[in-house]
Amino acid sequence: MAKYVKYNECIVSINEEKIFALNASLSSNSSTKANVVYGGDVETYQAPSELSASVSFEYYVTGESDVISNLTGDISCTGSFGGINFSGAYLTNYSINIEPYMPVTFKADFNIYSGYQDLLSTGQFGSGKLNLANGAHTSLTNINYTNLGMDNPQRIDYTVTSERFPNYVIGEEFPQDVRLGSVVKEISMNGEDIGKVINFSGQDFAQIEIQPETNNNLSRGQLITCNGIIKNQNLSVSKGGLVNGNIEIFEVIR
Repeated sequence: MAKYVKYNECIVSINEEKIFALNASLSSNSSTKANVVYGGDVETYQAPSELSASVSFEYYVTGESDVISNLTGDISCTGSFGGINFSGAYLTNYSINIEPYMPVTFKADFNIYSGYQDLLSTGQFGSGKLNLANGAHTSLTNINYTNLGMDNPQRIDYTVTSERFPNYVIGEEFPQDVRLGSVVKEISMNGEDIGKVINFSGQDFAQIEIQPETNNNLSRGQLITCNGIIKNQNLSVSKGGLVNGNIEIFEVIR
């Protein structure tokens, strides 16, 4: 057993695919209740609800596809974090951040429903020269004045949230199955040249496509699509600055 595991030895993987993680965290929480008997003594402790465990990490996509993007549906996965193996994990939040001239970052949050093996071990992420998606070369479709009322996006945040409902039965520690609830996409964009953005009524739809690409136009991760309602617009200005806008698009998948 390794007593100390350094960053470059702490491997994150999902379904046996290594992830180039910038940071990662794994946590568990047990809801504990004390049984107090007559006289004020604590007789025992019990857990009135299930163990809650989660893992999250921020990462770069180093290949053409992102193995995590397909887990927003009704699919479980296995994984490891620094040698700690877990199973029965379901993706609850998947997000992508795009900014000019910055590497495109991805983030994933999972709930773990089948426990994990808490034994740290070292590993190694073997990687040559990384060719990462860059905000300056990301391909944008329909992000213009006519479709959105914004010509020049400066930051794009994309999020898919998947609702999970574990089904527990008597006599079993872990859920019998985990059901998929609502799945919602949201895109938030900050930018200049906001044009008619504040005139949108809340009944307007926008359809956009975003493809993260490298400096030499190689795709990194899936094509980001959103065909939903424009639900929120904001304008802001500060002394010595320009008027900036923010617009949010909301799409319910199920």
